[in-house]
Amino acid sequence: MDTPYLLPHQDRLLRRIDSMETPLVQVWGWPGSGKSALLQALLDRHGPTARGLSLGELEDGTVLRKVVEDAHAQGVRWLVAQGESRARLEEIARWLPPGQRLIFAGENRWDKAPLAVSVLPPQEMLLSPGEVATLWHLLTGEVPSPEAAGVLWMASDGWYRPLRLAIEATGGMGLDSVDPEGLLEVAPVRFFLRHEVLETFGEEQRKLLEEIPFDRPEGEAWEAIDARGLWVEGEERDRLPTLLAAYLERERQRRHRTDKPETRPAPAPPPVSAGVAGVAGVEGTPVYSLGFLGSPFARRRDPDGTEVELDCRLKRAFQVLAYLASSPGLEAGREDLMEAVWPTEGERTIDRNFHPTLSHLRRALEAGRKDETPPLLFRKGIYRLNPDLVWEIDALELDRLVEEGKTRLERGDAPGAAQSWESAWRLYRGPFLPGTYEAWVADRREKYQRLYLELLRDLGDLYLKLDRPEQAMDAYRSVLLEDPLQERVHLAVMRLYASQGRRDLVRRQYDRLCTLLLEELGVEPMPQTTRDYHRLME
Repeated sequence: MDTPYLLPHQDRLLRRIDSMETPLVQVWGWPGSGKSALLQALLDRHGPTARGLSLGELEDGTVLRKVVEDAHAQGVRWLVAQGESRARLEEIARWLPPGQRLIFAGENRWDKAPLAVSVLPPQEMLLSPGEVATLWHLLTGEVPSPEAAGVLWMASDGWYRPLRLAIEATGGMGLDSVDPEGLLEVAPVRFFLRHEVLETFGEEQRKLLEEIPFDRPEGEAWEAIDARGLWVEGEERDRLPTLLAAYLERERQRRHRTDKPETRPAPAPPPVSAGVAGVAGVEGTPVYSLGFLGSPFARRRDPDGTEVELDCRLKRAFQVLAYLASSPGLEAGREDLMEAVWPTEGERTIDRNFHPTLSHLRRALEAGRKDETPPLLFRKGIYRLNPDLVWEIDALELDRLVEEGKTRLERGDAPGAAQSWESAWRLYRGPFLPGTYEAWVADRREKYQRLYLELLRDLGDLYLKLDRPEQAMDAYRSVLLEDPLQERVHLAVMRLYASQGRRDLVRRQYDRLCTLLLEELGVEPMPQTTRDYHRLME
């Protein structure tokens, strides 16, 4: 969740929400517009008269109704829902007593609500030039000139998350004269647009979006954009966000280059299938694609090309799937599953819920299938994802690509190693099962975050050997976004700045390292780091 105090438009938006008098209020914003942080800020501002609804409460209708009734008895005026389950929101709306209000976030407007609903539209979530300057100051401690803030605002349309990512990654350096293409050179901005914006559209919609005109959007692609409010008001005609349009144009050009026979790259390595690479092309076999790194997803691609989203709304059924899919051999015993998914429940509760949960998962995996091959097996006390089917699992593919890169490097194929690690980098969309806090999830989340950071450090070092300093800087900065206390990476960034003759940036990076270490750990940089810094300044 975005930290509330880093929302420079927070007070303006909260005043706008407070002025709305309908029982329902929707914060309708683009991905990365700060919706979650705004809801948290509302909870903080209203204190005991506001109550957040957890995902667990939203899953259980009986529990949810009691929560609404108890909140009314306690004088709670605001109910705040971070989730966007329309069915549950409709239930809450029916139970709302007079004087109580429900606020929730969403990327699609709720047109047929059971009660009157006010909408905070996406365009109001965009920062003004002055608010861009405030964000710059909050993140760097420096106040940009009005001209610099205006340039950055024009390049981004005031889109909060890309702005924050760009300022955090660069410290504000070079942003005073940046254009949209320049912002796309900041790796975290590209990853955000690719994974958190475009991947939320279906495959067919993404193909349409890649052909949509920037200044005169129309047709089915525009309908998909319009449904999410992902447009900017214009004097004559509404248009795509400048950053999104620039990214789509970059993708068009890349596809045009790679479509030429003489420049077509080697085929990508096959995905993991049942924990073993190389089986994913079996004709007539359904392909299950499971994503656990970042926003989770589960879908199936049938032999006729039809793509089916799997109904994994039952939280524990999805956790069972995630546990199996991220375990060696894609299998686990009944006791292991019970300990992982029901760690604090008594035996009676587990006995009552275990088999219904597995049955729900089995139905979700089999829904609409025309063949009879069971996707979930149970033999001799072991549950297993059927190895006769194809399983594309991002976490296991990340493991495979990292090891493949190491093998290629050991054989002297540095460009090939870089290619494997770049593919692994693209796979990591975020932490393992974000928002889930069971012990086994925390262990695997730590494992993959550690693997990701090691991958980026090694890739940055490899880029330097391949004389690709700009890409090395992207990799190192991405490490520091995740873990800003990595002293060795700060030193690598200082060396890159020194190679450019930018001693001012070397000093700034060293000062930032000293401040972080002192504030977070109460220590100074290691003596060798300080000696290397002074040598670079000479």
